[in-house]
Amino acid sequence: TGLVRRFGFYRTMRIGVFCSIPFACLIPLSLITNKDAPEGTLAFPTFLLLCLIYAIVRTFSSLVFSTLTMTTNQTVSAYHRGAMQGLAMLGGSVVKAFGPTFGGILFSSSVRHFTPWLGSFLVFSIFSLLGIILAMQTLLLHEPEAANTVGGEVEP
Repeated sequence: TGLVRRFGFYRTMRIGVFCSIPFACLIPLSLITNKDAPEGTLAFPTFLLLCLIYAIVRTFSSLVFSTLTMTTNQTVSAYHRGAMQGLAMLGGSVVKAFGPTFGGILFSSSVRHFTPWLGSFLVFSIFSLLGIILAMQTLLLHEPEAANTVGGEVEP
């Protein structure tokens, strides 16, 4: 909440998005750093690269999701907040249920139709494109003046 108090909800969300998506785009570099390793193994430098990238991406994506939760809490009155959070949890659960399925279908079909390194690169390029679209959408968000304070109530 310190970042939200300092920058506001949407600016904090933009910080998280613009600091996580560029690093997620670097994941295909592991194919280059791991090219000399025996097939089916992961070289130690590649392991360190992936750990670093994943840590940065997870840290800033946590910032995005926590800011998103705080932002949606500000859109309803305290009386309706529980119902809104329940609907948000339902939507998140549906995405978590179907996301890996669609990701697996995308990955398996791209690897089947392309050589393995090109198929993997294609999958991460599609994920990166979706992330860039998300980043562009955050630029379209405009913070209302009343929502700049953390803990402020929005009455119907």
